[in-house]
Amino acid sequence: MPDSSDIARLFDRRPRHWVSPADPVAWNAVRDKVCAEVAPETATEFVALLRREIVEVVGVDVDDTDATAEPCVLVEGRPEAVDLPTWRTIVLPLLTARARQLYGELPTERP
Repeated sequence: MPDSSDIARLFDRRPRHWVSPADPVAWNAVRDKVCAEVAPETATEFVALLRREIVEVVGVDVDDTDATAEPCVLVEGRPEAVDLPTWRTIVLPLLTARARQLYGELPTERP
């Protein structure tokens, strides 16, 4: 079973481009919250934890296509909203795939 340092490494490589200045700040906050928890036993449990912490940080379920992100992430002292499409189409799938590799559910080698 992975430990907390393995979980932290899932967040080492960030997406190259962010839409909102709140996105990298939220990434760090989600990483810190996830890493503060006991390492989940399965990738499915990790993804459930990840989703809960994302909702906690960004204020909405990123899968809710009708949701509007509220400015709730502090960037240089002012509240900003994350870009929900970025979190829905890049961040969540990226971290889910990395977790599935870590937990042995996907191959880790590239062809």
